[in-house]
Amino acid sequence: MFRKKQASIVVSTLMLLGALGGVLILQNSAFNAQLKARSQMIVLTKLDQIQLQASLAYHKSNQKSQDFGNVKTTVAANNITIKLGQDTYTRELLVKTP
Repeated sequence: MFRKKQASIVVSTLMLLGALGGVLILQNSAFNAQLKARSQMIVLTKLDQIQLQASLAYHKSNQKSQDFGNVKTTVAANNITIKLGQDTYTRELLVKTP
């Protein structure tokens, strides 16, 4: 009788630990997804700022190539090509040319 009680305690403890492990794994994956979404939002915000700066600079000086720190932009056919690090993005020119 005593061994059955010990076995049931061990089994229920293992089941509880397994459930807690599963919850931790799910929480970790949710946290990683949040971090990835946040980093994408930061990049998109930076691209918006660069798009605005490049559009205004092009409108003022009509230069097709601009450097903003470590970011290079090129204007062609009402589009801005933004080279940010090793990635290249294309955005619309906010100020249209006549």
